Amino acid sequence: MPEQRQSSIVPAPIRRRRAIEVFGNRFGRLYNDDVVFPSGAQGSYLRWQWNQQGVVVVPVGPAGLALVPAYRYPVGAASLEFPRGGCEPGEDPQAAARRELEEESGLKALSVRNLGQIHTDTGLIETSAHVCLAIVQPATDAQARPEATESVAAPVWLPKHLVLERLQQGRITCAVTLAAFAMAMAELDRPASASAHFAAQRTDAGMRT
Repeated sequence: MPEQRQSSIVPAPIRRRRAIEVFGNRFGRLYNDDVVFPSGAQGSYLRWQWNQQGVVVVPVGPAGLALVPAYRYPVGAASLEFPRGGCEPGEDPQAAARRELEEESGLKALSVRNLGQIHTDTGLIETSAHVCLAIVQPATDAQARPEATESVAAPVWLPKHLVLERLQQGRITCAVTLAAFAMAMAELDRPASASAHFAAQRTDAGMRT
């Protein structure tokens, strides 16, 4: 029986005929574009465009990874997530990561590395988000400084195996957090990379004492 191979043919695109903005505010714009589907049929397609690129921070320290409990209005529940937000105009993603980390958790980064970008919902959201890995020194007196529109609690430190356990139990459901966790683990599971990160952490901590 001949071996079945996955098709390498790129799917036909959905072509935009006209961009139609139906809503906009200081955060972004919603479009309901006129499009032509691969079949040739005409229709419409919703897409959201943030005004700023996003950033999500994976904080790593001796106790594991820090996640922030945040109340998310759309789902009507608290969600355990990595700190995230948007880059200010002209702001470097790593600087944005440091700022969002301190605002949402009160933690300060000793070092920050940009791991790459993700699309948080490829079926709807046009704008990508940077994923940054932050080596942090846990602080018992850390005080978050959330924006007035945010509802967050103190960070929760979990070792990798407990993060995985909560994922399996359905206690962590934020897709952005799941994607960032996967990227961070791919980086930290490389022995040389993990050793370098924590060596840098010990060096920076020593310089600050």
